[in-house]
Amino acid sequence: MIRLGACFLILFLCLSSCFPFSPELRQQIDPSLTLANIKKNPTIYKGRKVLLGGVIIETKNKPEETILLVRQAELDLRKRPKNLDQTVGRFMVKYKGFLDPEIYQSGREITIIGEIGGKEVLPIGETFYTYPIIIAQEIKLWPKRAEFVPMYPWYGERPYFWLPPY
Repeated sequence: MIRLGACFLILFLCLSSCFPFSPELRQQIDPSLTLANIKKNPTIYKGRKVLLGGVIIETKNKPEETILLVRQAELDLRKRPKNLDQTVGRFMVKYKGFLDPEIYQSGREITIIGEIGGKEVLPIGETFYTYPIIIAQEIKLWPKRAEFVPMYPWYGERPYFWLPPY
């Protein structure tokens, strides 16, 4: 019984240490807020802290801040974006300071803890889109995922050598 309890304690400590943000900010997050709720009326939730993640669409540097346009994605247990082809929408991240656009480039996965700061309307093609604004307090830029390359056995490109050639 003691061993089982110790195993659960070790598992809990390992999983809690995997969370990429500070404990102080994690406690301030409102877990009930989702991008779908925020998009309906961002001004109602202004000032509340939220955890969102997704894929960077564009990085714009201004004299005092960096603006990231992000396509939202669902987060896994480690708070890394998953199911990158499914989204509820887009949001805008404002970060006080400089973020290098070569590092924070289009296609990179990101997770943010920040404060909801209202909304901004910008064009996408010939239409206009309302972006909820997140004022970033902590940003986690995830490492690029390794590309999967199928490895075939020694007998060539065909996975089953007993099948006739194409």
